[in-house]
Amino acid sequence: MCTGSCAKCLGGTLIPLSVFGLLANILLFFPGGKVIDNNDHLSDEVWYFGGILGSGVLMIFPALVFLGLKNNDCCGCCGNEGCGKRFAMFTSTIFAVIGVLGAGYSFIVSAVSINKGPKCLMSQNSTWGYPFQDGDYLGDSNLWSRCQKPSDVVPWNLTLFSILLIVGAVQIIICAIQVVNGLLGTLCGDCQCCGCCGGDGPV
Repeated sequence: MCTGSCAKCLGGTLIPLSVFGLLANILLFFPGGKVIDNNDHLSDEVWYFGGILGSGVLMIFPALVFLGLKNNDCCGCCGNEGCGKRFAMFTSTIFAVIGVLGAGYSFIVSAVSINKGPKCLMSQNSTWGYPFQDGDYLGDSNLWSRCQKPSDVVPWNLTLFSILLIVGAVQIIICAIQVVNGLLGTLCGDCQCCGCCGGDGPV
């Protein structure tokens, strides 16, 4: 079924994005690429595991469901094979919604952290905290000198959380497409085609 082909394509795209999310979140535990001596000096948002849970673990389940739809011959219900295929597409819609929630969580955590800035040893009073306000450091790199330690923590956090932000946004779009695709497959069976990944007719 063509909706299944589209879902498989979307699932294949989610897998590498999930890996990127996991790696980006793991790297955030090593600010500036170095092992930190006190975990309390890490930014709070790192411990929210947006990339590990939201864009990573929660995204694996929708991806696997999407990938399995193409070859799902569905035994059907009450002897009706089309009914089974519709149920499979409906199930994929539910998992797509879970994917939207997971990616949305990662997106929000990343956006908050980017606006807040990293936790660091502040040059003003030599204490650990957040020296930036309302994203003021984003437009003025001269303010980055407010962070003494860890070295390069500002570009490090900004780059990795930006990656998580982009990954989360793309995952939201992909899962939203599958919500529509799944509803079409649920309502219309295998006669519909979403037209993605080169699909232009029933499979």
